[in-house]
Amino acid sequence: MEVLKTSETLENQILEDARKKASRVLEGAEREIAAIRREWEAKADEEKRRLEAECDAKIAALRREIASSLPLDFMRTRLASIEQTLSRALAEMFAGMPDQELARLLGLLLGRAASAFRGARLSVTCEGLPPELAGRIVRESIGDGVVEKVIAEPSGQPGGSPSELPRKGIVVATTDGRVRFRGTVREIAAILMEERREELVTALLGKDA
Repeated sequence: MEVLKTSETLENQILEDARKKASRVLEGAEREIAAIRREWEAKADEEKRRLEAECDAKIAALRREIASSLPLDFMRTRLASIEQTLSRALAEMFAGMPDQELARLLGLLLGRAASAFRGARLSVTCEGLPPELAGRIVRESIGDGVVEKVIAEPSGQPGGSPSELPRKGIVVATTDGRVRFRGTVREIAAILMEERREELVTALLGKDA
């Protein structure tokens, strides 16, 4: 009887050892599988990025090839259309812009010439803006200039095409007439067209424009 128990115990121990060994083998296999999966996922991501970059380069090259083969008249028409769309968008933006916001932009523009007016006696002419607002923005932008008078001209809303900019702005001059500065919607629009044209076109028409 004792022999049977000993044999049964030994058998159970062998089975338990086998289960433990099998468990360790499975765990090791799972770790190896996970490592292989991570390695292949990394390779797949790298290959995907490579293919995307290659695809973007081919598309860009194709667009350049197409653009170079387009008739000159088509290109002129396309550029004219973009210019018209851009001009119309700027006109609509400025037409709907509150006076306070426009005055702030004019103040930034005037700040470029502030050094020429500091300490001088000034005359301000405003078009399409409240005189008190025009006078205040000039004082804030110049710093220590003395605004002696502010002359208001009639409202400057456009009456022509949708691409026509509102006739709004300010003209600052020294009372002796030696220095004069014109800051209007037209000047701001010209700066935007020169310095931010690509950004504006992309925002309006997308990067493919």
